[in-house]
Amino acid sequence: MKKAAVNPANKAEANLMLGSVVCLTALAGSETDGELAIIDMRCPEGAGPGPHTDPWRESFYVLEGEFEFRLEQDGALHAVRARPGDTVSIPAGLGHAFQAVSSTPARALIFSVPAGLEQFFAAAGEPTASVTPPNPPLAFDRARFEAATDRYAIRRFLPAAQPA
Repeated sequence: MKKAAVNPANKAEANLMLGSVVCLTALAGSETDGELAIIDMRCPEGAGPGPHTDPWRESFYVLEGEFEFRLEQDGALHAVRARPGDTVSIPAGLGHAFQAVSSTPARALIFSVPAGLEQFFAAAGEPTASVTPPNPPLAFDRARFEAATDRYAIRRFLPAAQPA
């Protein structure tokens, strides 16, 4: 039987990624038959993952601050800025990276299709009670993070060339 999902804001599971990025699960795949997950991501300046590929489409809707996305095109990563109201949608398997570049924490909603991103964050991150990114960043368990990237088929992306 199909059922709607309703989640109060203060009930989101929060995980700290890479010692500095807070990811709150607003909607989990377990609530959408695996079709979609929504993550509320908060990043301090300079925080974000290096070049990688994911097995799902990630679509970002920027709420606050500014991000620099680096997106694969012709084997190289090309930079594009995203500000509040901007969207960036990255197909599964496309190389990308992003970093918060505003002096105040940047915030975006990430839509994962299909779901699975929230499971990766739970496996790779550390549960946190805070929705505010720590400053300075905290140490994190790199071995746990690497094991989760293997488990969820997240791969490092090595650009073939750099843009001119």
